[in-house]
Amino acid sequence: MPFPLRPSHRPLLFAHRGASAHAPENTLAAFKLAETLGADGIECDVQLSADGHLIIHHDRVLGRTEQARGRVQDLDFALLRSLDVGSWFDPAYRHERMPTPEELVDSLDEHTLINFDVVNDSPRLVGLEAAIVRFFRRLDLFDRAMVSSFNPLSLWVIRRMEPRITIGLIWADFLPWWLRGPWWRRWLRPDALHPACDLVTPELVAHAHARGQRVHVWTVNKPADIARMMARQVDMIMGDWVDRLRQAAEMAGQETAAPYR
Repeated sequence: MPFPLRPSHRPLLFAHRGASAHAPENTLAAFKLAETLGADGIECDVQLSADGHLIIHHDRVLGRTEQARGRVQDLDFALLRSLDVGSWFDPAYRHERMPTPEELVDSLDEHTLINFDVVNDSPRLVGLEAAIVRFFRRLDLFDRAMVSSFNPLSLWVIRRMEPRITIGLIWADFLPWWLRGPWWRRWLRPDALHPACDLVTPELVAHAHARGQRVHVWTVNKPADIARMMARQVDMIMGDWVDRLRQAAEMAGQETAAPYR
């Protein structure tokens, strides 16, 4: 697969929604800070506006990080872009707006990796997957970006449309039983498994690696959990505290703490 392998001496270190412990999540401020703190890559959430534009935002329903109501998919791009998504974190970030994937790519160093989390919890496909494929082709992102999702159908469609895109299937205990089961992973055969941190066992990692799959873990913030994931030889660790990820790599006696380049 074209998406880079981890450095031989440690997992890739990814900033979950950017450096979201230090800046408002899924904003350019958080993404740029993650680079400054030494992240190898950025994880972000992508949705589709009512008028067909890709936009970066986590929650399907507005109200937690902005003064607005309604579902992202029901609102036009211009309205979404007008919302202040930084003040909830700190008034200093009042000018932060929902970025587009293009703005994210343009704002990062060309070597910084990206994991786009496709937000679609419905079996109904409304064009998000096709828009992601067009975006990857337009910017030729195959060697520095990948797509992940809780929705195996979205990933299946993306793979059918563009086999060059690396895909990762996310799952956690809070999902309904029919999405938690291993049959989706067997049917889809994703390039990477994205389990929640508490689901990672040595057996899961060993079996995934034996099948040629990577293990990308989220959301890992406690130093003890970071060390445990490193000991289990996962391929990527996603966390809100990029500085903790870097410090844990150093404390684990890694040969270098320099970002992957």
